Amino acid sequence: MRFAALLLVAVAGSAFAQRMLPPAGQLGELDAYSPMRSVKIDGEVYHAAPGLRIYNATGALLTPQQVLQAPKSAKIWYQIERNTGFAWRIWFLGDEEYANLKQRFAKPAFVTASEPQLLQ
Repeated sequence: MRFAALLLVAVAGSAFAQRMLPPAGQLGELDAYSPMRSVKIDGEVYHAAPGLRIYNATGALLTPQQVLQAPKSAKIWYQIERNTGFAWRIWFLGDEEYANLKQRFAKPAFVTASEPQLLQ
């Protein structure tokens, strides 16, 4: 009985577990990667920061060789250094995680208010 309760808690906890990504990031697609040189994200080339870290969809740190084997146009969450403009952290996203982030960070449609009627 005790084992069943622990198993239920573990399964329920993993179903709601979501990886914490920093809010100061952007969604994009990794088009190309050159180890220690540059990354191409959404058609724009960024220099790779000396401490660039790239994580897979489960949160494990990837080596440059593993990144080179990643599929082209992979969905990512990334951060650019403010001072240098270098890419410094990249997270590969799973399909479900990408869809959730895309929905959460979608730009709202522009809505215009109707003109107020002037009283005469």
